[in-house]
Amino acid sequence: MPTLISTFNNGKTDFFALLAKRMGQKGDFPTFSESVQHLDELIHSENRNIAQITSVILSDFALTQKIIRLANSAMYSGMGREITTITQAAVVIGMDAISHIALSIRFIDTLSASVPNSEEAHVELAKAILAGDITRNIVTKSNLVNGEEAVVCALMHHLGRLMLVFYFPEKWSEIQKIAGGKYDGENDATLEIIGIAIDEISQEIAKNWRLPHKISNSMVDALTFNETNIPGSLDWLRVMANFAGRAASMLVRKNDEDLKNLIRHYSELLVISREDMLQSINLARNTVKGFAIESKTERYSGKPNDSRERLAVSAHELNIALTREIDFNNVLSMVLESIYASMRFNRVVIFFRDAGAFKARLSFGNLAAGVLQKLIFPEAYAADVFHLSLANKADVFIQEVTSGTAASSIPTWFREALPDVDTFILLPLVFNNRAIGLIYADWRIGATSLVEPSELSSMGMLRDYLIKALVKRK
Repeated sequence: MPTLISTFNNGKTDFFALLAKRMGQKGDFPTFSESVQHLDELIHSENRNIAQITSVILSDFALTQKIIRLANSAMYSGMGREITTITQAAVVIGMDAISHIALSIRFIDTLSASVPNSEEAHVELAKAILAGDITRNIVTKSNLVNGEEAVVCALMHHLGRLMLVFYFPEKWSEIQKIAGGKYDGENDATLEIIGIAIDEISQEIAKNWRLPHKISNSMVDALTFNETNIPGSLDWLRVMANFAGRAASMLVRKNDEDLKNLIRHYSELLVISREDMLQSINLARNTVKGFAIESKTERYSGKPNDSRERLAVSAHELNIALTREIDFNNVLSMVLESIYASMRFNRVVIFFRDAGAFKARLSFGNLAAGVLQKLIFPEAYAADVFHLSLANKADVFIQEVTSGTAASSIPTWFREALPDVDTFILLPLVFNNRAIGLIYADWRIGATSLVEPSELSSMGMLRDYLIKALVKRK
């Protein structure tokens, strides 16, 4: 059977050109590569300062909130103080750690926004995120200096595989058949199907993106390691990334027996006790249960079975947070993320009135780069569902956007910006009896679900808590 590369006139050159073209058409990964380069330049600049790194991070509101949340997680809770700003986090945790946290979060966000609607793509994404979780758990137990660097290496170790499943899905399916789903067989299987190994694909991407040597070195697979490595060293990062990748694959496949053998093999090489490694992996098992690697039927069904319980818990947590004088921007992030995760929406967006228009300010979920800026509509009344919701201060649930009874009330700007929507809700934000914005959430075509009255009521409660936080700020 001829390899894919053998069908091209210029072999590998044409293959990488085609990969670059497909990545460019999507738009997300070229943007991410620029972020990697910018942050890496700051990390290694002799003239770097907290203000510069903070400025880069604060330009991304969602990234800011995620870093603050992680900085207050168990990994850094021993710092003995609540972290509420990026500047404070940089001082307490360190600029290198903050920069690497930003890289890992942006990497995951880019993957999540780009992942195709296929079982295999979601599984590979799950493996990458699991590898990062396993590594973070290990470096936390080991008190490794700048452990977040190891997390980035573990995530980026999967880049070659992700590029194949994202942009050459049919070929990846063939690779999986040959490899039998085994992580260690994928490199050779890729060589047989594509004509080039995963390692070489990873290294080419690393070169094009000008990734730091520590990261590019860790992206290479190696089946045998014979020497103990100093924790945090270049070779240790590579071994750690390989171990985390294999462990994540075994977790997804629920192969516990091989997992025990893997721990036994890597424990001495990484200078980590078997007990710590096993505990770190067991902590990551919760991620396996919570991550969207379910069947196509489950994934397209929309909201989870326990959506009402999730919303209730989110409302309770937010109510407690408000008693602690939480910052408004943190409340905003919590509300949107809670609605997004509890109902498993495709995306959630918040609009605020600004200079005669309602403009999207923040989003969670599947929203391609540049689309947020297109989500804007004039404040002046028009006969569409958005203005009707705002004028009547009424929560709205719309089904079958393209063919339902409400189709005629869907504005043109919305259809052009979000063509994949089938069902959505609108929750107006009302302050002093005037609509100042609205929360929007949708499911894509193929994932339609009903919104129960109790769910709408709970989301309305979260919206009301957001208004309460806004009143306090004023």
